[in-house]
Amino acid sequence: MRLPGASSRVLRQAQAPLAFARIVQRHALHTKPFDAAVIGAGITGLTAAYQLSRDPSCSKVTLYEKSSHLGGWISSEKIPVPGGGHVVFEYGPRTLRPAAPASLPMMDLVRRRNLGQLDLLGEVRSIPKDHPASTNRYIYYPDRLVRLPSVRKDGIIHTFIRMLQEPMLRDIAWSLLTEGTKFRLEPEGYLRDESIADFLSRRLSSKVVDNVVSAVFAGIFGGDIYRLSAETVLGKVRLLEKEHDSIVVGMFADSQAYDKTMAMDDFLAIESVDLEQGRTTSTFKVLKTLGSTSSVVTMQDGLGQITDTLATRLRESGKVEIVSGKEVTAISQDSKTRDLTIGFGRADAKTHNRVIATHSPWNLCQQLRNTKAGQSIPSDTIQNLTEHKDSVTIMVVNLFYTEENLVPVEGFGYLLPNSVPFEQNPERALGVIFADQASVGQDTAPGTKLTVMMGGYLWDGWTEADYPDPDTAIQMAQTLLHRHLGITATPAVARSRLLRDAIPQYTVGHLSRIDRLSQSVRRDFDKRLTLAGSWYGTLGIGVVDCIRQAYLASSYGVGSKKLGRGKGPRPWTKYDYHHWELEGGIVTSPIRFDGVSPDERKHF
Repeated sequence: MRLPGASSRVLRQAQAPLAFARIVQRHALHTKPFDAAVIGAGITGLTAAYQLSRDPSCSKVTLYEKSSHLGGWISSEKIPVPGGGHVVFEYGPRTLRPAAPASLPMMDLVRRRNLGQLDLLGEVRSIPKDHPASTNRYIYYPDRLVRLPSVRKDGIIHTFIRMLQEPMLRDIAWSLLTEGTKFRLEPEGYLRDESIADFLSRRLSSKVVDNVVSAVFAGIFGGDIYRLSAETVLGKVRLLEKEHDSIVVGMFADSQAYDKTMAMDDFLAIESVDLEQGRTTSTFKVLKTLGSTSSVVTMQDGLGQITDTLATRLRESGKVEIVSGKEVTAISQDSKTRDLTIGFGRADAKTHNRVIATHSPWNLCQQLRNTKAGQSIPSDTIQNLTEHKDSVTIMVVNLFYTEENLVPVEGFGYLLPNSVPFEQNPERALGVIFADQASVGQDTAPGTKLTVMMGGYLWDGWTEADYPDPDTAIQMAQTLLHRHLGITATPAVARSRLLRDAIPQYTVGHLSRIDRLSQSVRRDFDKRLTLAGSWYGTLGIGVVDCIRQAYLASSYGVGSKKLGRGKGPRPWTKYDYHHWELEGGIVTSPIRFDGVSPDERKHF
């Protein structure tokens, strides 16, 4: 319960685990113009390099990527099919959520139309909110597809009737109705993290957690809800419970409130855009309108179109050098100038004023150990990196059938909870996407396109020898589709790809580990090194989250921009924002969520 006399703002400032709350004076250490490097050419690295290339204070950008492929886990393939036409296969992320304000940096990135900019807005393909792929989401339990409730599709009354008729949905309804009577933590309990399973079992029921919640987060993280952090992944929901003693009451109250609970980092990222090249309030209102009618968006040729276009623009830029096909071997710092030297390939090296690292903690850890003789080893940073290493491996199988309408239902696809009997999921699948319905407008060949995702936490502990080879994975996917959907046809085209350690896992205590890592990086490298990307997230692991981090890292993180009052009411001005530490380390606000008034959000 809320402490007597404690205001909402006081409670918000006491969010566990008080991540990033160390407030110290910011001082930019470089003299402009500056030379910058970005390590890793996934969506975060490409976006950060692109943003730096547009920054007049940045004289040169060097982008390092160990493989020849630029784009990281985003990978789209356009494949000709028998009979003519083509299909687009996605091997990584395939859709983006356009909800504002989180998506505004992403929408800003794809819409730019000036010389040297992306100009991809005409290639965006959206799924309207009333489309079956938006309203029809399924869970396979225990041996059939169950459509999740959709008020938009069914209305309030029919949704309630469906929830009473379907046993699995009935459990959800009862849990929501009785949620306000459930056990609640004492105020000090919120200073400790807990797993998603523990949190929602406490607020709802273990049955709902195992039958529904486990499926949802397997689809997002490929992860185990008994290990994933509630404070990181469901921080806003946990905050609403703390303030209202109920998540149902809290969500309803927030929906009706004058001040909406929103993530501060979203507004900092938008402000970094607003500072750049004269963006105006009207720009963001246009971008917000673009996403207001869509559930998800993708690109005509797949999300790889974004990363491919970014790579093309970087190659065309006179300020950017791309070093690909050579692995970074060492990162060291000059004790006098504080500049960072990056060793790569067999014996090459370049020195930079600023570095943004977007690659995995274990690779970064090894590179920091390889310092030159006589130089100090950043032991605190290395120790913190070794504690930050959980990830899962995913097998993605894409199949295209020339036969149309093979799937017996309309919708986005279905997910599998951890409670599904083994005989119904011996392949250890996470879910199936009805890809031809979820990406309308991409393909020119008629037929049925499906994507099967296997592995994740269900493959925890597996070794390289345990993973199925590509042909075996395709056969496993076909067997699963036959069992679940009755599909016996042979695919005209099938591709599979194993994504090793593809999705970082934000396990219990993640924010505390991120905080320690961020502080040690700032301290060990005098704010010259910034970390960004899905490994170092504080809100989510999606493409939109990575783009937000890239905007923050390439502005505040490298010290080229400082947070100011803005051109109107801004949510951070209620706090001592002048002393927020945003340079180097992991760029994030010390206030995770705040009540944002209409005046403060009208600009965006």
